[in-house]
Amino acid sequence: MWVSRCTTYSHKDQTTLSKDKMSPQRCSVILLLLTTHSVYCSKPRLEIIPADGKINLGGSQYFLCKANFETTLKWLISDDEEISDEEDRYKVETIDETTQSLTVTASKVEDDYIIKCQAAESSSQEATYVEVKISIIQKPKFVEDVETRKEFTAQTTAQLPCAVEGIPRPEVTWFRNGVAVTKQPGRLSVGKDGTLTIDKIQLSDAGMYFCQALISDRKETDYKNVSVTVNAAPVVHFQNPLLNVTSKSNASFTCLVTGHPQPQITWKKGEEPVTLDGQKYILSSNRLELSITEVETSDEGEYTCHAMNSFGEHNTTLSLQVINPPKSVGAGLIAGIVLLIILGTLLAVDLNCYRTRQRGFFMYFTTNVLGKPAPRVKLEETDIKKETTSHVVNISGIDA
Repeated sequence: MWVSRCTTYSHKDQTTLSKDKMSPQRCSVILLLLTTHSVYCSKPRLEIIPADGKINLGGSQYFLCKANFETTLKWLISDDEEISDEEDRYKVETIDETTQSLTVTASKVEDDYIIKCQAAESSSQEATYVEVKISIIQKPKFVEDVETRKEFTAQTTAQLPCAVEGIPRPEVTWFRNGVAVTKQPGRLSVGKDGTLTIDKIQLSDAGMYFCQALISDRKETDYKNVSVTVNAAPVVHFQNPLLNVTSKSNASFTCLVTGHPQPQITWKKGEEPVTLDGQKYILSSNRLELSITEVETSDEGEYTCHAMNSFGEHNTTLSLQVINPPKSVGAGLIAGIVLLIILGTLLAVDLNCYRTRQRGFFMYFTTNVLGKPAPRVKLEETDIKKETTSHVVNISGIDA
């Protein structure tokens, strides 16, 4: 009996498909039923295709309730009330004795609800139900166009709006230069409407921001970029405001500047502009570094770096002192002094040797080079007397 019903169903479905004009969506669902029909002929079966009831807001979904036995089919909503045609919401169609379709249009936001398909073979048989949960969903969508460029003045409060909608409500995250913005109480915050607030915005807060709207369970996301520019008056300073430089050496000092738009830089020595001749005074291409070659005493003084843009101006001063190094003792003079010390030491030693009739360099020089006799030592008178006293020694045994 079930095989007969299946064959009859296939024939009827094919006839219906050939005569009726159906949407591609309907045809694909019915073709799927035809392909898998033989599997369901083995036992009574009732199902809704597709089983997923998610519908995008403003869109529609086509459902089929299919039984593999002849029965009476009805579509019911959550309170078992039979669904009938309703403009911009429901459209019911009977395909044949075992198939009925329902088109649901999500024209407005609604809470999730259940739709049932009821089947019964006869009035005495207990009804069989299958159901699908209808959920109205919406992809993340920006309610208002986010400006692509925003300008703020430093130390003011900046707000970057990010109004988005979606079902369920998307999670909003702000990024700056590709890194998630970390909330800082009293400084950075994100409101419930997605607006990023920056209190007392600074030059360092400038950059490329983007707002990301994410529905994580469906992995749906959208984002908008906004370039943030912060304008500020210049602030200048020297890392070392006092510079000591040795005479005849080269000196350079850098003026550290912040501000936007890019400040214009000028240099002064005292009250006069620095004469930039490209040889004595040289300025870098960005005008932030001043170099002085072969510094002289006349280069001493105060050097001022002045910065100015449309939001203000600022300057700072550096004091340059030139140090004249003490004259150094030449290497030749040092060698001469050392030689004299060595010769003096040798002379003193030789004189002492000469006086004591000990052979030394001085004695050798006078006797062998100059040909002078070796000096004799003058003896004291008592010593002479002692030396003239003769003594006779009897070595033969005869008295003298």
